[in-house]
Amino acid sequence: MDLLRKVLLAVFVSVAMFATAPATMAAGKIENATAEEVSQAIEDAISNSEKAVAAMQSGADEDTVLGLLKATKQASKRIESNVVDRLRSKANSRIAKSRSAFRKGDKEKAQALATEALDIFKEVKSKYHSF
Repeated sequence: MDLLRKVLLAVFVSVAMFATAPATMAAGKIENATAEEVSQAIEDAISNSEKAVAAMQSGADEDTVLGLLKATKQASKRIESNVVDRLRSKANSRIAKSRSAFRKGDKEKAQALATEALDIFKEVKSKYHSF
């Protein structure tokens, strides 16, 4: 009897999990970005990256620069194209390293990394539009 109760409980839990799984998975992303949305995301990433580099050069406060670097990374997450995915993640890596260096106080290294990321984002744009 005790074994039957455990088996029935296990079956009930399994059925409940399978019944709710499709509903929870539907809450995620539903459709892919259009070409215009990807182009706009690339432009946003370039614009935010340029603003971050300019803010570093002008000696803006830490919160402003870190906010711009974060905005750049968030904009680049909307770039959904397999053609430029490798370059996009390379630029994101440079942005992350730039934020880390800026937080540690190494502003020259942070500026160099942010400039590299800007160049890579421009390469992403040219590669995306030439595809």
